[in-house]
Amino acid sequence: MILEAIYNGNFYPSETVVPKSERYRNALKACEKIMDRLAERLTKEDYDLVEELQDQASIAQCEENECHFKVGFSAGLLVQREVMEQIKTMSNDS
Repeated sequence: MILEAIYNGNFYPSETVVPKSERYRNALKACEKIMDRLAERLTKEDYDLVEELQDQASIAQCEENECHFKVGFSAGLLVQREVMEQIKTMSNDS
């Protein structure tokens, strides 16, 4: 049950949920190949800079994902509240 998992500290969607799409897997493979090619062509200093860029982009993406999650979750709660208000209004009209 989700409430038990949250209460017990066993709910980590940002760490355990991984996209299963073929597009996602292909993108990861392409990134790996590009990084391998860059490692062959760039100096160590330049490659380290590319890795730092990748790390910072990953941090930015995680922050963006968190914002999207918050907005989506909030929107879901607002929809649920609106549905409950509609049900209450329909019940009062009857």
